[in-house]
Amino acid sequence: MKEALKLAALVAVILAASFVFVSLQQKKGYGLEEGTAAPPLRLPGLKGGQVDRESYRGRVVVVNFWATWCPPCVEEMPSLERLHRALGGEGLIVLGVSADEDGAALEAFVARSGLTFPILRDPGGRGPAAAWRTTGYPETFVLDGAGRIVRKIVGPTRWDTPEAVAWFRGLLKPGASSS
Repeated sequence: MKEALKLAALVAVILAASFVFVSLQQKKGYGLEEGTAAPPLRLPGLKGGQVDRESYRGRVVVVNFWATWCPPCVEEMPSLERLHRALGGEGLIVLGVSADEDGAALEAFVARSGLTFPILRDPGGRGPAAAWRTTGYPETFVLDGAGRIVRKIVGPTRWDTPEAVAWFRGLLKPGASSS
């Protein structure tokens, strides 16, 4: 019984220290914040060539950092694809930034899942994921036409709900605000 209490106390101390550490990092500006300019993003595309976020300046861009070995990422991919199909014709750009090391496994997943939006490769998440200061997967940034972060979402999301689609449609209108 005494050992269980010691273990519980140790776990509580570790959790508290972790919370304090994360809070301090965020206060120091570690995580990117809404309203700030997004960092550069230039990576090889899964289908070849380089994809540069700057080439989409003036467009609303969704940048989703993910990996095939991440169950919440895999779970949210179909709704992200549906968002892309629903609003791509209206100007929305969806970019998936995969941290997968295994290119063949990534290609197989993309084909099996029917993903049609651009998938970029950042093996191990050591390139732009580091510059974007992602804290885990999935993590998504919505950028306005000026390249500012208007929404940052940590964790999986349902991208194709009527509310989400309406919010994106509002953001896609000329002169729209991010509210």
